[in-house]
Amino acid sequence: MGSRIRGDRSLRGLFDRLEADGPEPARRRRVLAGALVVAALLGSNAWGPADAGTGSVVWFGTADLLQCAALIATAFLLVWRSRWVVWAGAVSVALVLLGVWFDVMTVEGGGASYAALAVSLLIKLPAVVVLVALVGRGRRW
Repeated sequence: MGSRIRGDRSLRGLFDRLEADGPEPARRRRVLAGALVVAALLGSNAWGPADAGTGSVVWFGTADLLQCAALIATAFLLVWRSRWVVWAGAVSVALVLLGVWFDVMTVEGGGASYAALAVSLLIKLPAVVVLVALVGRGRRW
């Protein structure tokens, strides 16, 4: 069975390899992966103008605060291996995708639009995929 796990290149295979060493090292790796994903999303959330070209600083700040709170709650629930991580993760993913849409659609033209697309495609969307995979493991706890 070990050779089958080692040869699997999918995201599920990655998580199977992470848990192959036993519960404690797997927990440390899961915590590290969750922390890196949350840090990447929180760091990319701090990027960008305060106004985003819409004239609504209140909406922009509220959406970002909700997203940060959901990501932090998801990180804590991942560490505690709570079944509630599925719900917090679903809210986090929805808010990150809302933030991606908001960032891309409301940015002024020119270089800022390319920067918004780059951050969305290279940081936020891959981190969402990993977050979905991590949270999906919570269904089995």
